[in-house]
Amino acid sequence: MQTYLTRRHALALLGSAVSTAAFGAGYPDHPLKMIVALAPGGPADAAARAFAPYFSEALGQNALVENRTGASSVIGTEAAIRAAPDGYTLLFGSSSTFAVNPAVMKNLRFDVHTQLKLIGLVSYTPHVLVVRSSLPVKNLADLIALAKQQPGKLSYASSGTGGAIHLATELFKRETGVDVVHVPYRGGGPAVLGLLSGDVDIFFSDLSTTIGNIRGGLLKALAMAWPTRSPQLPETPTFAELGYPGVVSSSWFGLAAPVETPADIVARVREAMEKTFANPAYQSALKKLGNEQFTFDTAQSNAFIKAEVEKWAAVAKSANIQIE
Repeated sequence: MQTYLTRRHALALLGSAVSTAAFGAGYPDHPLKMIVALAPGGPADAAARAFAPYFSEALGQNALVENRTGASSVIGTEAAIRAAPDGYTLLFGSSSTFAVNPAVMKNLRFDVHTQLKLIGLVSYTPHVLVVRSSLPVKNLADLIALAKQQPGKLSYASSGTGGAIHLATELFKRETGVDVVHVPYRGGGPAVLGLLSGDVDIFFSDLSTTIGNIRGGLLKALAMAWPTRSPQLPETPTFAELGYPGVVSSSWFGLAAPVETPADIVARVREAMEKTFANPAYQSALKKLGNEQFTFDTAQSNAFIKAEVEKWAAVAKSANIQIE
């Protein structure tokens, strides 16, 4: 997949093509690592650990998950970018890596669009709008009406200022015209606890983070922020069905390598990814997690990522969200 390459980087790859065959011969002959730049136990980490054993089997070598956290995924992403382009360090990146951080961070030391090569999109967890069970609303229309009757009174949780959940909720605010107050937490887990305890009212959440509490009746799911209903919550309507087609968001994950990684190694990794996607056991693991598998080809992946970058940049600008 020739994604995110500028002409300059494409020429750099051509310049190294002479040695590509020798460089990639026998790959992989020892274990490799997949860097997850977000915290253990979060959606990105869970998606990576569901993927890793089946990907290892398809590749014929262990792919070890390594969490390198800090600075909203900047530290781990930079480590992957600076790694040797030999296929033994890959980035299991997220929507924060590829779309949100470039939209909200003013002084990034790197450009993921030119310094990483996306090998393929892996999976996604749609966002779902949930509210605390004691909030006196039965559906999205009730929530919007309540918020408009009491502007600035209801509050919403996020997993951190400038993160994907923060921007997703700002998109919801923009599209529906409600005024709700932002309460940032240090991660999705604490945000869910804040909702369960009644400290906040609303959470735009990764489905994988809240599906257990939704099924247990502790949280109320009002709408899916995805073009189609989730098979995990088939009774929950989409925002489009409820009159708000612009509210579409998810946390999504993809596998990338340093941009100068040889083409034959990239092709080998992509082949192992395709075998993983076709594995029924992996499909079952995704379902249990609350994630769904991408089925995009190269052109569709490029179009999806381009649209995501543009959307979140526009949301960040309209909401005046910027991190130094």
